[in-house]
Amino acid sequence: MGQKIDPASMCGVNFRKLAKRAAELLKEKKGRDIIILDVRKISDFTDYLVIASGTSDTHIKTLFSEVEEKLPILLYKKETKNKTKWAVLDYGGLVVHVFHTDSRKFYNIESNWGLAKKISATKVNKRKSKNVKRRK
Repeated sequence: MGQKIDPASMCGVNFRKLAKRAAELLKEKKGRDIIILDVRKISDFTDYLVIASGTSDTHIKTLFSEVEEKLPILLYKKETKNKTKWAVLDYGGLVVHVFHTDSRKFYNIESNWGLAKKISATKVNKRKSKNVKRRK
């Protein structure tokens, strides 16, 4: 793994690319209902949100750890709520939320960002596989 970017020197960091990478990492570990929200025009604390669901405390910890370990930027802050029913990784220009399915429905944070541009993780992954040729 390469050297991680220090959040104190974030000029020029492509947070859109990091959000897509976080979504890919979550999908690889079977994260559910993954979305990326572009909140640059409506937020003063971050540029992108990645939101995903896990099926159990263990699954949420796995998703959380995967992003924390493999995203090439140093973490600014991390927090877990309600015995790992909600975990947050804050990278400054990117915030990753991983919820237990029930907690995600309860908090419904997507509704707070109704004006944000929404990008589903499946669209991100479909773009990658577009060049794959199928056999007849």
